[in-house]
This record gives sequence, structure tokens and C-alpha cells, in this order.
Amino acid sequence: MKRVVFVQHGEVDKPGLLGDVLAENGLFLEVAHPYVERRLNIQADEFDGFVFGGGGQSVWDVERYPYLEDECRVIRQAVQVAKPVLGLCLGGQLIARASGGDVRRAEKKEIGFYSVTLTENAATDPLANLFPKCFGAAHWHGDIFELPAGAVHLASSVMTPNQMFRIGRNVYGFQFHPEMTAALFEELVRDEEEWFHGEGLDAEALIRDAGNVLPRLEASAREFFKAWAALV
Repeated sequence: MKRVVFVQHGEVDKPGLLGDVLAENGLFLEVAHPYVERRLNIQADEFDGFVFGGGGQSVWDVERYPYLEDECRVIRQAVQVAKPVLGLCLGGQLIARASGGDVRRAEKKEIGFYSVTLTENAATDPLANLFPKCFGAAHWHGDIFELPAGAVHLASSVMTPNQMFRIGRNVYGFQFHPEMTAALFEELVRDEEEWFHGEGLDAEALIRDAGNVLPRLEASAREFFKAWAALV
């Protein structure tokens, strides 16, 4: 059985829908917790595929989170030997940074449910074109990335121009959260409820939005993850 590692960045930053799809397609998912161990002690030859999840860390804050350097190393190793890599939000930022792209603070945080629009490039991308041309998705980030040299731009939102990209044939980075389910979103919000109030965000309204938006995206997200799993 082929093995995929999911690098998790916090207790509630789970694989979500991705984990279900990989299991349904015969892949063994191992979860690494570098935020606990303070390092990521793996090599690219240990797994057949690599997924880097979301989280509240900033990719440049390596003094506080030294394992982020380990993650960039693994990403570069995996890309070099042409193994499939997937980055979700923070994970997408890590792929961008590891590949030479700039990651910085956004002028405004993008938190909630906003439309994502595919670029013309996505029409000929075998995985990106599994999403609708325009769709609602979950966003939860205060940092943004610039595309690395050679990356193919696949999606954008009004607030964040770079929402999805591809490097080579099998490396995909997202700024939004295709893995998010309504149940997982509520768990994340409950875990950060005080922070939400401090930011002036209506947690209950966002939970309701999750129940409306995410089920409509689930079929497309499942097809994307199934197609990515086929690359492993």
C-alpha cells in the first residue's frame, strides 16, 4: 500500500475531506505532528506523497517554529525526485517559499467564505479543471504568497490574487481550504472562539455559512483529491 504523510500544524488542523478520499482510494495516510516534536524528521524517500496542512504559523517565523525549515527541506527533496506534493493554506505558502516565492503579511485577513475563480490556465490543467469555474470556498489566512518562478497560476479571489498554483506535473498549492468540511470548520471556530470575538467576527454566522457553502463544493473537492491520489 502506498503511503502519504500529512504534516499537521495544530491539534485541530486536520486532513478533513482529504483523509477520507485518500483512504477510499487505497492510500495509507500517516500524520506527522511537528508542532509537538518541534521538528520534522522525515526524508522524501520515506513516502510516496506529501501533504502539508493549514495552521496559524507564518512560514518566515522559523525561530518560533524551527520545523518549518524542515518542511521546506522535505518539499524541495520531494519536488526534486518528482513525488506528488499538496499544500493547503499554510502548506501552499510553504511550497511557495521552498520554491523561491515570497510569502508576506496580507493587507487584510481573508477569513470566511468567498468566491474563487479559476484562471484560463485551469481549463487545461487535469486537476484544477475538476473545480467549477467559480465557487465558494473556506478561507482562513493572514499571509499571502507570490507565485514561484515557473509556477502555473490556477485560481484567484478578489482579495487574494494567488489562490492555487501548480509546479511541474504533480505539485499543487492552495491558499483556500479544499479539505474543509462544515464539521471541521465548526471545530476550528470553537477552538478559536475568543480570538474570533477579538477580531470582531461573528463565529455563529460563519458556522452557518460553512453549512451552506461547503457541501456544494464537496463533490468537486473529492474529485480533485481522487485525481491527486492517482498521481501517488
